[in-house]
Amino acid sequence: MTILSLLLIFVLSPSSAKDLTLVSDGGHRSNEDVGFLFKTWMSKHGKIYTDALEEKEQRFQNFKENLRFIDQHNAKNLSYRLGLTRFADLTVQEYGDLFSQRPLARQRALRTSSRYEQFPGDDLPECVDWRKEGAVTEIRDQGKICSSDWAYSTVASVEGINQIVTGKLVRLSEQELIDCNTENHGCDGGGYMDAAFQFLINNKGLDSLDDYPYNSLGLSGQCNRKMTKVYQAVTIDDYEDVLPNNEILLQKAVAHQPGIFYGPCGTSLDHAVVIVGYGHDGGNDYWIVKNSWGTEWGEAGYARMARNIGDAPGLCGITKLASYPVKLA
Repeated sequence: MTILSLLLIFVLSPSSAKDLTLVSDGGHRSNEDVGFLFKTWMSKHGKIYTDALEEKEQRFQNFKENLRFIDQHNAKNLSYRLGLTRFADLTVQEYGDLFSQRPLARQRALRTSSRYEQFPGDDLPECVDWRKEGAVTEIRDQGKICSSDWAYSTVASVEGINQIVTGKLVRLSEQELIDCNTENHGCDGGGYMDAAFQFLINNKGLDSLDDYPYNSLGLSGQCNRKMTKVYQAVTIDDYEDVLPNNEILLQKAVAHQPGIFYGPCGTSLDHAVVIVGYGHDGGNDYWIVKNSWGTEWGEAGYARMARNIGDAPGLCGITKLASYPVKLA
């Protein structure tokens, strides 16, 4: 379990803070306060435990441990705060099992071009946010059963480049990728976005979300050709990888289109998200990252990750495995 995974359990969007405040008096929370917070959290997330006594008590103990971790972190007044999400009743081990990925190969054949190489005189925008340009669809939720982050990140980047090139923002089907792109192991996780891009090329595109909706039941490998159209909603022409370990090259790619980040806060890869922009706040540079865990995670479903930290792989290895789709017309 990487540090990133631990943080992903607890991060809370500011918009939700009014519902489940985590600001204690700096001292010990009373059992009554914790119990009330647990009941409120259960109601908010629709938690119902099968064994009302034993399971609920175990979940409550997990909740208390996670809450103690959150309070200790927030007391340090760091650049970010933690809060309660729907995963707050899990142990770290349970969380790791829930979102465990298949191991990925340490090396891959890079598919690069000179498209976003660094050249003398490059003048990159100071800030980019593709949400403001209408190239990013709404935050969606992959659910708790299917490790489909690879499909969500692929779809989000294709939705973005399609809008940039055609002016049309079409919501696309993650489920078609999960069911039909068997090379990426469906809900078992560990999928490569490059393989998903290649599937789109071979498949001559991808269906819309309306035509092939997400079921989040943990099912995969059952490609429903009855739901696929003769003419797919959106196509791509190619895909390319950003040369690793260079944040400037990644910045240049993101300045031209949303891109995929697939990286850890350690050495093992375990989650895929999409970079939809970058900026700075009070002298601190950051990437804008879109996740697939609903709007209550992070900042309404997004996160800002530190940029230009002086380490070649970047925060959480953000430059290690970045790629993007190519659409010419």
